[in-house]
Amino acid sequence: MVSDVEDAQLGGVSLRDEEKILQILKTAEWGTGLKLETYYHNRASFTASAIRDRLKSLPVQPRDVVFFYYTGLGHYPNANSQFPAFKLKENAMQQLLGRKPALSLDEVGDMLQQKGARLNIVMADCRDTTLEFSIYPGPLLDEDVKEVSLKKLFLGFCGLIKIASAKKGQKVWGDTGNGSLYTFIFNEFAFRDCLQFGFIGVRAATWPQLLKRAEAHPKTFDFNDISINPASIDQTPVFEFGTCTAKQRSNTTTYPSYQNSMTTGAIEGKLSFYKRKGGNYEEVSGIISKAFYPNAEIELKRKNKYPASDPRAKQVAEKMSVANYLAHFKIVANRIEDVKVDATSVERNPNYEYITSLTIIETYKEL
Repeated sequence: MVSDVEDAQLGGVSLRDEEKILQILKTAEWGTGLKLETYYHNRASFTASAIRDRLKSLPVQPRDVVFFYYTGLGHYPNANSQFPAFKLKENAMQQLLGRKPALSLDEVGDMLQQKGARLNIVMADCRDTTLEFSIYPGPLLDEDVKEVSLKKLFLGFCGLIKIASAKKGQKVWGDTGNGSLYTFIFNEFAFRDCLQFGFIGVRAATWPQLLKRAEAHPKTFDFNDISINPASIDQTPVFEFGTCTAKQRSNTTTYPSYQNSMTTGAIEGKLSFYKRKGGNYEEVSGIISKAFYPNAEIELKRKNKYPASDPRAKQVAEKMSVANYLAHFKIVANRIEDVKVDATSVERNPNYEYITSLTIIETYKEL
């Protein structure tokens, strides 16, 4: 974590950026079982020599993920590269003395790739301009599948990923309250969307899709109460994927597409909609059936409208196959008052792709 926190105008942006990237990495630690080790370079250690020394001595194992993040000013001393170099403390003096040029994102990527970690992600958000922008909260999940997205991203990919927040010559925007615009968008939209939207997010949890989403957002971002015209914000991120070696690939876990996976909330939504509106039963049952593992079991609880504490309350429970439950549901759908899928009851196969067991509760006026 390399942060220019001493810049008089933009140091506060770096602090906000650190918070957001650390939030991503701590979330990844929680979801993958990887252990997070964080190294900071700011103030006295905000120098190319200190960072190079750190990269050389960094203890790296073949299954590790290394995430390098820079927030501060940048420039482009190499006309042939689309990725920036960092404006660090001793850069000006080193160049005056004809010593090694500024540390660049390219050099960091090369150094890390040579150390043999399974996945190396190097990101630079080199901004130079401020604006005000705001955030709106996202939706809540019915069933928590964040771990699946995190494992796909951090255990299912290998090689080298280089990311810069803008093209050469473009203004790079930031805000002292929210941090750099690109880091904000990468965290709050691209990354969090993978965690918020169930298996839609899981299916989108690939680094190419993540970075494409973050690339598109500066053009579509909802800039609330700002004096800058969003159309004038011409900031296009740059990213590049390096080759994944055979050794790196051997330490990578393969994950399925999750194309037919559904959360419990999505299943409940399909059943509830059919109960209210009817429609194509074969289509609904086909979609739901594909979300279950072969020989999966449904525990069906049928109850009347009275709460369990009421002496008039009645409940009947039985277990059946998914096919038998869906056939039953088609017959009784127009008589059901309510249908609920118990998210706490769900059991899945080890990679979380298919449901193996689930409880569904149907409420009637009377049994």
